[in-house]
Amino acid sequence: MKKILVLTILCIGLFTQCKKDNTGSPYTPTCTGSANSYKNDVTPLIASYCSGCHSNYSSYSQVNGAKSSIRSVIVSGSMPKGSSMSDAERNKIVCWIDNGAPNN
Repeated sequence: MKKILVLTILCIGLFTQCKKDNTGSPYTPTCTGSANSYKNDVTPLIASYCSGCHSNYSSYSQVNGAKSSIRSVIVSGSMPKGSSMSDAERNKIVCWIDNGAPNN
């Protein structure tokens, strides 16, 4: 009886340790090279990945006002939902924000 109890506890421990993390894929921003442009680099990505659900991201001032939140959800991998943004695409947005989010 003790063996069954020990095995049950071990199995429960193993299954809870192997639980999938739902926060998205691990991602670390890599900002190198020239600064990204809001108009050329960020706007197309926001339009493709965000504006379908976040219609309030239709202008520079709206995106700039939400930049901290946008950065956080992109780095954590919790957004965008239902699609996979490449690391290069994530870098364009995150590095633009880290560079001061210029309106360029």
